[in-house]
Amino acid sequence: MMTTRRKFLMATAAATLAAPAILRAQAKPLIRVGLAPSQPTQAETRKVWEPIYKIVCDRVGADLHLTVANDWAGVSIAISSGQIDMAQMGPWGFVLAKVNGGVEVINMMLVDGKPYYKGLIVARPGLKIDKFPQDAKGLSMQMLDTGSTTGWMVPTHFFRSQGIEPKQFFKPYAEGASAAAAQMATINGQVDLATGWDIHRNTMIRNGQMAKNANKVVWESAPLPNECIVVRKGFEAALATKIQTAFNTLTADEVKLLPPPYTGFVSTTYEPYGVLEKMGRDLNVLK
Repeated sequence: MMTTRRKFLMATAAATLAAPAILRAQAKPLIRVGLAPSQPTQAETRKVWEPIYKIVCDRVGADLHLTVANDWAGVSIAISSGQIDMAQMGPWGFVLAKVNGGVEVINMMLVDGKPYYKGLIVARPGLKIDKFPQDAKGLSMQMLDTGSTTGWMVPTHFFRSQGIEPKQFFKPYAEGASAAAAQMATINGQVDLATGWDIHRNTMIRNGQMAKNANKVVWESAPLPNECIVVRKGFEAALATKIQTAFNTLTADEVKLLPPPYTGFVSTTYEPYGVLEKMGRDLNVLK
């Protein structure tokens, strides 16, 4: 009798000790997502994007913890250091995080049904340029921040491939404007030329912030890969594949939750983004 009772107590104790481990094993994984403020405020960014990430996490059986950082740099640092598990990043920010932190891409975002966008250089209305960039020598140029893909890196790479050093070729030459401010500077005639990208310009036109003919496009880049969804180094591969599939299979009604001009997601690898890594190394901004 004592032996039977002892066995029962031992079994009960073992089951009690094992219970927390079983509960932990059955608990849903937590996916920490980081976003940059793509809307006017962090609160608006959360309001726009949280429903999509909640759908994806629910579909893969995970809980969501979403953080909106102060800027793109904050997201890059967080994903590179493993403080977050997943992020939505611009193409150049992803390349930096890939090279410096081993971050992996799983999805590319579609814009108006396309997986790419183009860098632009726009001119003030009425400016006569028959051949670009030759006819632009001595004109004023406003570029965006030096961390911008199409606002600085892509056009700078183009100019140097043509044997042109922008800071000497354009007079005056300036850096650091926001994308909207650069567009408006050409419209108002404050500068002759400015850099930007087609998605942003089209959005300003769609929102009534500028007319289509308020300035004119004088140069556009080759197609560049869109923003992407990335996961940190060491993230569980099987879960990453499930997340990738969840983004790709959003229903038509779920896709409607995306803010314009985003229209969905497709799977991708690093290959389309390699062109940006090459540009960064050519310009010595990536070692």
